[in-house]
Amino acid sequence: MRHRQICLAGVVALALPAMAIAEGKPSDINPLCPDNSSAPLPPNANKPVNPQTDPAAFDFHNSPYPDFGFMVSQQEYFFCWSDQPIFRLKTDFPNTLPDTVPDFVGTGEFMDPSTAAEYLEKVKRYSLTGNTPNWNPFENTEANWYHIPWLHSSPTAYPPNGGTEGFRGLIKEAPMSPHQISAGQDGQDGNYSVYAITLVNDIAAYTLHEMWKNPEGPDPRVTDARYGGGFKDGAVFAKLLFTDAPRGSDKGNIPFLENPYSWFGYITPTFDPVGDGPVTREVHQVNLLQMDIMVRDSTAPVTNWVLGTFAYNGQADVKGAPAPADRSDAEKLHHNLIPVGLMWGNDPQDTTNTTTPFPPTKTVINPDLKETIITDSANLPAQHLGWNGRLNGPADLNTTSCLACHIMAQYPALTSLVPPGSVPDGGPNPPDIKDMDEWMFWFQNIPAATSSNASAYSTDFSFQVAISLTNFYAAKDAAEFGHRADEYLVAPVPIGRGVSD
Repeated sequence: MRHRQICLAGVVALALPAMAIAEGKPSDINPLCPDNSSAPLPPNANKPVNPQTDPAAFDFHNSPYPDFGFMVSQQEYFFCWSDQPIFRLKTDFPNTLPDTVPDFVGTGEFMDPSTAAEYLEKVKRYSLTGNTPNWNPFENTEANWYHIPWLHSSPTAYPPNGGTEGFRGLIKEAPMSPHQISAGQDGQDGNYSVYAITLVNDIAAYTLHEMWKNPEGPDPRVTDARYGGGFKDGAVFAKLLFTDAPRGSDKGNIPFLENPYSWFGYITPTFDPVGDGPVTREVHQVNLLQMDIMVRDSTAPVTNWVLGTFAYNGQADVKGAPAPADRSDAEKLHHNLIPVGLMWGNDPQDTTNTTTPFPPTKTVINPDLKETIITDSANLPAQHLGWNGRLNGPADLNTTSCLACHIMAQYPALTSLVPPGSVPDGGPNPPDIKDMDEWMFWFQNIPAATSSNASAYSTDFSFQVAISLTNFYAAKDAAEFGHRADEYLVAPVPIGRGVSD
């Protein structure tokens, strides 16, 4: 099924370069354009093709899947945003397993506190190579990276009004509580949002090829160990996370988001729209907040996965780099993403119930954790981290951990993403845990490609793969006016997290 909010067939052929903006507001130049339009063109302008989105500029792969679900109209794009990219999904996955793995896989150096930061920098450098400055795998001439299909539209799934937007392929992920990242982040009614875009390397893409050999019938067994499935050693996921903060009176009050790495995105004005009526999207600037990585590595005990997080700091003082205000977009990605830490296990033996409340003023490192390493960089903004100091990034809850969420990745979603009582987060007190044994279910260590619920398929710690399967089958049911029996065997659990869940 190829349903999307607005059909954009042929729009790339009409894409245009930015032109000199005449005096006055963009809406004075063209009433169709909002006042933040990046390329307002008069209605009768003679417009050449934009080389940035010209189909002849890249060896585009015609994906069998929709590229995105939400976008301005063709007319508005043509006359108001024609200097902006149009997102294309790259899914020409390799049909044979690549025989070269990244050089940081199999070394075990992530487990050594003295080399953990260096390991994270290696993974970051590997992920950015060829993908800067635009995070566009079609432009990468040095390595092969890909997107995950079927994230374009999720009308009934979490989060509300989610799905891929059409400029950069950003997917709405989560809300941000007031003061979650900074004392200067007062927030707004309905909350700020977090949007993300993930790339996977060729080794991970091979597994996606096996899953999606038949685009009309994906095989969820491919990522489940019970059927011989799972991602292979050397698979890497790299995700950029953006926020629409700061807005209004918050502007200028979040120091590490100064000198931002920014995109335009077609987003909802708030995470939870305030008031009644249909939800409308708008084109608004989003700023890079965080980068997450996942590396499949069998030297990671039990889980066979290493998860890492970086926080953006536009004021980072990096020796040998240009001054913060003078850095290019590519330099911002390389120098302003500061390692927070990594983890390969949930430290299930540690049941101490503590959290860092919002706003974080100091990164509190728990020296008793054996499977989380937090870096101690002078350039790292204060972090709230996760439950009792486990790894979590600035966009994440302070009551969980990276792995506590990712071990729950499954299709269908039969287990909650987060433990009961973990939201709302950020308060002065740690969560009120009623049953520690139940709570620790989310902080167990389970092997890769293993589902936390035997009635569901494991998607091998990847929530976006789980969401892609959910979206596909929901759309297929709608197109076929029917359902499948196995959808009714066990009650699904809504995927939710945040202040309003």
